[in-house]
Amino acid sequence: MKLLFENWRNFVNEEKDKKEKIKKSVEDTLDDEGGAAGLDPLVKAAKKIDSDITDDEVKDMLSGLEGVEQHEKGDYIDTDQLEEVVKVYKEMKDDTMDEGKKDACYHKVKARYKVWPSAYASGALVKCRKVGAKNWGTGGKKKK
Repeated sequence: MKLLFENWRNFVNEEKDKKEKIKKSVEDTLDDEGGAAGLDPLVKAAKKIDSDITDDEVKDMLSGLEGVEQHEKGDYIDTDQLEEVVKVYKEMKDDTMDEGKKDACYHKVKARYKVWPSAYASGALVKCRKVGAKNWGTGGKKKK
């Protein structure tokens, strides 16, 4: 009997771990897609972890994720990332920004993008500020 309960507990824990891995994979896919993606790439990411997962199960998971909403045209949007990008975009668009607010990421990203401000540039600025100016734009080079 003890073995039965132990096996059941292991099974339940594996299912929880699998769900967390699927959520992480879906969130990573949303980030990779720039904060918005259709259902197909999200289901594909989930199927890499659990090949038996259905579209409806992924939809249910997405509806339970905090900060993820469905757009009227069907795409799923990471609203937390969207709010941050909008904030940075408004900051970049404001010509009266103090010189003290322009950090290293601001200068690095502005030098790389021809159109300033733009949605791509603001997204790059957000990513730069997340990883730091020293690490942004290194192209995945590894330190020796």
